[in-house]
Amino acid sequence: MVLNVIDSYNSLNSPSQTVRDPSVTCAKLVTRRGDRKEAVVLSLTKPATIGRDPDRCSYVISDSSVSSVHCKLYAVRSPTGGVIVSCHDMSRNGLYLNEQHIKKTSIILMDGDVLRFPNSLTFTCIHIWKEPRNKVTIFDPTPPAQPAHKKIGPYVVTSQCLGSGSFATVHLALDPAKHRQVACKSIRTKREQDVGQVMKEVRILMTIRHPNINAIYNTEQNRNFIHIFLQLCTGGDLFTYITSHPSLSNHLCEAEAKYIMYQLLRGLSYLHENMISHRDLKPENILLHAPGPYPRILIADFGLARPNAHQETFNVCGTVSYLPPEGVLALDVKHLSYVGMPADCWSAGVILFIMLSGSHPFDYGPMCSSPDWVSHIEESRGTDGTGPSQQYLNMEARLKARIIDGRVDFSRLWDELLDARALVESLLVYKYSLRATVQDALQSRWIVSELEELESLYERRIISALEQA
Repeated sequence: MVLNVIDSYNSLNSPSQTVRDPSVTCAKLVTRRGDRKEAVVLSLTKPATIGRDPDRCSYVISDSSVSSVHCKLYAVRSPTGGVIVSCHDMSRNGLYLNEQHIKKTSIILMDGDVLRFPNSLTFTCIHIWKEPRNKVTIFDPTPPAQPAHKKIGPYVVTSQCLGSGSFATVHLALDPAKHRQVACKSIRTKREQDVGQVMKEVRILMTIRHPNINAIYNTEQNRNFIHIFLQLCTGGDLFTYITSHPSLSNHLCEAEAKYIMYQLLRGLSYLHENMISHRDLKPENILLHAPGPYPRILIADFGLARPNAHQETFNVCGTVSYLPPEGVLALDVKHLSYVGMPADCWSAGVILFIMLSGSHPFDYGPMCSSPDWVSHIEESRGTDGTGPSQQYLNMEARLKARIIDGRVDFSRLWDELLDARALVESLLVYKYSLRATVQDALQSRWIVSELEELESLYERRIISALEQA
């Protein structure tokens, strides 16, 4: 199996701690009004709104320079088990983050960041729950004691690490010209073939423009690093969103799952029309543009994507839990091949099953931890550290056998979701030539029955927002 040499910025290190009680204070923004100290308090269940209108804002600033609703603040779970604190600017004249002007965008607030309202109050962000300290390869072997910055091209890259893997780290960066934050994905390249693999991802992303695909803004190369500057998403990933959902069963309601699936299918339709297959679709690689219910989602991490996706390939890649039967068989039988686009459709079926049931159709383990067998192989190594443990190999073998067998155990929950079940079954068809395509899925009864409402919501929440940005 070919492992992804370009780690997604949501394939993160294991958490050192998690926020177990959603009502516990995760962060606060502290300010002074005269001789009085005040704080805007955030928890996973308690976002905050700051502005001039007392009927619409939880914290009121009466200054004329402040908009009626100036900004919204959220705390959401991060893939590491910590918390992402974000601020969405909704004002006329923006905000100042550490004295950098930010306008009409969503930003991440790190511990110690200073947020200033124009001609008004200044707040300091204090994280109560903090992220694990990650290795920061483009700065020092360990994070500096105080936040540091590097100028890379037109961007200011901070030492605040959003995530790291074996080959890449992602840092928070600032685009001063556009008054926004971006994600800087820094990939260490040691060999010429590494550069070629990275530039393949870059070339694919540079041709893509779609509201449901993570956009690439720019690239810079210096020394042993290629830096990819990407659209910043502040809502975490879909896996974390599902598993931290308020429902007791850790699954989404049908309406929200349908809206997310509709976006996923639109993004996939765009890719497949351009003969691009993603080949590593999973909830961890689907990012939420901003916090909140019925989120806009973006397909991310194109390190394994393939152009000319209608052609067969012998280069099997991706995550075992989301591979189709032909991909699993090709892992062990080298003369077998598979096709990327039907593989994406199989993965989409697995994702839909997870969203609606809170469980995996073939991996029967609990969904409270990631089913990503590949990115967690390090945790399953044998005692000598040289390879996977026997326990891991046994689990992987059972998972492969279930996928090849192809039978899905639909619980009684699905009795109320017959149209959704029919779509899942059409996507999880063993023979890929008979498997539903993206267009088949978009024309399924489950989607078409509420297509007018889906298109209206998509236009209102996504297209209109993009036009106003």
